[in-house]
Amino acid sequence: MLMEMNSETKGRGFIIRCSREGIIKDIIRNELKREFPFDPKENIHYYLDHESLIEYKRFFAEVAESGTGLGWKLNLKGQEKNIPLTFAGVLDEEDFFVVAAENADQILDYYEELIKRNSPYGEKIRDIIKRSFTRNVTRNNGLPKNAEVETYHHISTLNNELTNMQRTLTKKNIDLKRLDKQKNEYLGMAVHDLRNPIGTIMGYSEILKGEIQAQLNDEQREMLDLISSSSEYMLKIIDDFLDVSKIQLGNLQLDKYLINIEDLVRHNISNNLIVARQKDINLEYLLKGESPFAKVDPGKLNQVLNNLIGNSVKFSPSHSSIKVTVSSDHEKVIIEVSDQGLGISMKDKEKLFKPYQQTDTKSTEGEKGEGLGLAIVKKIIKGHGGDIKVESEEGKGSRFSVLLPKEEVN
Repeated sequence: MLMEMNSETKGRGFIIRCSREGIIKDIIRNELKREFPFDPKENIHYYLDHESLIEYKRFFAEVAESGTGLGWKLNLKGQEKNIPLTFAGVLDEEDFFVVAAENADQILDYYEELIKRNSPYGEKIRDIIKRSFTRNVTRNNGLPKNAEVETYHHISTLNNELTNMQRTLTKKNIDLKRLDKQKNEYLGMAVHDLRNPIGTIMGYSEILKGEIQAQLNDEQREMLDLISSSSEYMLKIIDDFLDVSKIQLGNLQLDKYLINIEDLVRHNISNNLIVARQKDINLEYLLKGESPFAKVDPGKLNQVLNNLIGNSVKFSPSHSSIKVTVSSDHEKVIIEVSDQGLGISMKDKEKLFKPYQQTDTKSTEGEKGEGLGLAIVKKIIKGHGGDIKVESEEGKGSRFSVLLPKEEVN
């Protein structure tokens, strides 16, 4: 069906009825027919230039989702030059109406003219503007035509600006991800190069402590102890940095196999007893039910437990208790580390598992931290297909729960 109309507008455009998939059914109006005759049974996107195809998909998606779309800037692909048009669309039960014009205010004229001529599609097409204005502006018994044009123009401009901003933001996000990857690579290399000399310092300080301890006075022994403890702390920071860099680059490698979780936890607690006793903290262990099994990387899970128990010791007062509990249900193994420490505020809970984030809670004896441990813990647990949860109240302690997929043993 082709309905010719004389245009009194200062530009050109078209109105096409398509299938819901975008296949042309009828050409209702076409003032561009010399360059674009629009072959029925072709998809409308066939006539767009390459750069407009992505925008067309977004336009089509908006119409499919909300029923209408307004103010999309797309280019028809001409033989000599492209023609920029403003597109609008409305989705009916069976049809997808596409209206386009060189000037945005022409589209309103198209609606008015179609309705005046009693076009069978006039009311449907008018829904483009009616439904969109109902959604985007407050109407008081209708707007006069010049106000409609102004409002539509404003909406079209804002939509186009938003589209440009989204395109710019997408490009900047891609650039940021690339730069972040490079940063992690450089950081990983730099930190790795620091590890050997600091390890050497630590090693020699331990040798000196063993061989010449008796020959040193109190001040010299204190200085040697400080060299040893400081280098040990720096090595821990370096190892954490390397872990974070590997994880952020997607290089977390897990050597998982089936183990008895109770055996691993018991062994880990034995290794942490000396740290707890230095602050007169009682470190307890409890098994609920049978010993559960899971496929884990033992080294990485020990790293998780060392971090959680170490944090509980750091933020717990002397003569308090830390309890490590192992239990399970049909699907998961649960490892809980509970303390009677300082607790965590609501605002700090949001920071807990983010790299380089320090909470406002101060350790009970000034122990240091770089804000990487729990970020690494969460990544390791996620890498095992598990999860970690925290319950805490300021002044009443915290409970961290590690959830791991359970394996049945025949």
